[in-house]
Formats: sequence, structure tokens, C-alpha cells
Amino acid sequence: MKILFLYRYGILGGVCTQLFHRFRHLPDNNNFEIHCGFRSDHGIKEMLSSYATLHFGLNKESTKTFLRDNKFDLIIIIDSEEYIEAVRELDLDSKVIVEVHTSIERNLEYLSRIEPDDIDGFITVSKYMIGRIKHHIRPELKDKTITRFQNVLDSELFKPVEIETAGPPVIGWVGKIDDHKDWKAFMHIASIIRESYKDVEFWIVGGQTCPEERTQEVFDYAEEMDIISKFKWIDRIENVKMAGLYSILSKRGGLSLVTSHCESFGMSVLESLLAGSPTVCTDVGALPEITTESEFFKLYDLQNYKLGASKCIEILSNTDAANELLERYRPELVDMYDSSGRSIEYWNILQTQVK
Repeated sequence: MKILFLYRYGILGGVCTQLFHRFRHLPDNNNFEIHCGFRSDHGIKEMLSSYATLHFGLNKESTKTFLRDNKFDLIIIIDSEEYIEAVRELDLDSKVIVEVHTSIERNLEYLSRIEPDDIDGFITVSKYMIGRIKHHIRPELKDKTITRFQNVLDSELFKPVEIETAGPPVIGWVGKIDDHKDWKAFMHIASIIRESYKDVEFWIVGGQTCPEERTQEVFDYAEEMDIISKFKWIDRIENVKMAGLYSILSKRGGLSLVTSHCESFGMSVLESLLAGSPTVCTDVGALPEITTESEFFKLYDLQNYKLGASKCIEILSNTDAANELLERYRPELVDMYDSSGRSIEYWNILQTQVK
């Protein structure tokens, strides 16, 4: 079975990381020939080349040529309208599935332009996203199957790490430096926490490709929020090393803070929990679906900075209990999300698409 994944952005982001976790656990004795197509390579070749044949330079027109020259049993298009348009203009025998990962409303508008004959169905990652797909697609597509497959994660990569660390508690924030992830909300909440916990440190991880003016804005805002003396910015950590970061947060009595305006699933939350760090996050999108609220997982209303700070303080004031409870609960998270156990379900879903 020859499968082509098409995704415009060949970047080390959530979508490609998810492909990586699925590809690493292809079923034994499988008959899959995996190909991936992107516009360009921004680090993805190193991540995926061991598991798939990669193709770059695929815009709408070159994709049409590529598909005329190469036959695939199944084409999976991930949030990339130009590839849907390319397929629309060809007479292909391939089954076509649109896989939806983005939760940003303006980026979901392409769903309303899909025509009934373009595709055979949808795959997405949460109940929340099933609702968003139904909201956006045309009435003529209501009979198309929407299959949910929750994101998976390698629990052997994301687990508590024995690491030597010392110092005050750290509240960590991971993501792109943009309005959607809302780095300013992180600093607002940090400023409130600092009123009660003078020694707590606040770390941002991500934003390697930030333009110079945004970089300056981040440090200026940290100064404005009066956290600059306790602020640290790590512009990049390799995905396979993130468990070490989360373990530092846990061992130093801190936590992960997520301030996103929406999430289709919430990979950084799952990574944090599996690696042993309690987490506070916005009550938006699919984040409440990950697990129930507890001493180690707390939700707050979007942009309610005082409530977000109070949830963080609840964990900071009782870190031993939060860490102990998370350690006991981790096997349940592994059972729900571990890629080695769950990925087989994804590949079974794909096999059913071509039968």
C-alpha cells in the first residue's frame, strides 16, 4: 500500500512531530510504502528521512506533475489547500483523506471550500476538532466520515529523567512566540505570581526563528512586567531532549504553563505530563479532553490572568503532592497515548480507507 502525506510546511512543528511518532511504530511486516511531500525543508529531512521517502518543492503545479508520474493508493493532505486544489484538477484513482490538525479559525476556512468530489473523508485528533470540521464544511459533505485518532507520543522519550538540578522553582512555557500561543499572557501571569513568590524563575522555550524586533519586544515586555531578573529564554531544544526540561521543572518544584487561545489537541501538555511536570493551561479547544482536572492538571479561563496565577500557586504551594499523584497516574496516560501501543490503530484506519 503506497501512501503519500502532503503538508506544506516542512518544519519541526506539531504536525511533523506527530508524523514522526506514528512512523516510528509502523506495524511489523507491514506492506506500507510511505512518502511525504512538502514545499521546502526546514529541518524535517533529518527527522523523517529514516521512515519515509521525502519530496520537496511541491507547490500546486509541481504536485500535479508529481501525482501524474507517481501512483498512490492513499493521499493524506494535512491542512494544505493548494494540494487539495491540485488533486481536484486530476483524475486519480487514489483515495484522498484530509487530516485536520490546526485549531486556528482563519486557517480552518479552507474546509468550507472543499467540494464533495475532492475527498473521501476526514481524520482529526479530538472531539473538539470534529465539531469544528462539521461547523466549517459545506452541507454536501456532511455524509463524509470524520474519524478521530488522538495524537500519540513516545512515552520512552517523554518520561521523567534522572537529572541533577538545583535552584528555585521554574514555571516553563513552550511554543511559538505569537499571539495564538500568547506569550504575553505568560508574562502577565508570571508578574502576578512574582508578587507572592519572589524567587520563582520564568522560562520561555521556543521562538528560534523570531525576527529581531519581536526578540526585543519579548525582553522589553519582561522588563515591563517586572520579571526580567527572573526571566530566561531558550530559543530551541531538540524535541527528543524536551523530557529533560520538563524534569527540571518538576524536580525544582515548578510546572508547565500553557496560555494558548486554542489547541486542536495539546501536545505540549501531554509531553509535560508524561515527563513528570504538573501543568496549568487554558480551558480551550481540546485541552480539557487530555485528562481530568487534578492536583497536577489545572485549567483556567482564557486571559483570566489572576485565575491562571492562582492555579499555578496552588501547585507551587503543594508540589510534592502534585508530583506524587502525577507519578501514580502516569501509567494511565501511557495507556491512552503511547505511540508504541496506539499507532497500530492509526495504520489500521488507513488500511480501511482503501478497502
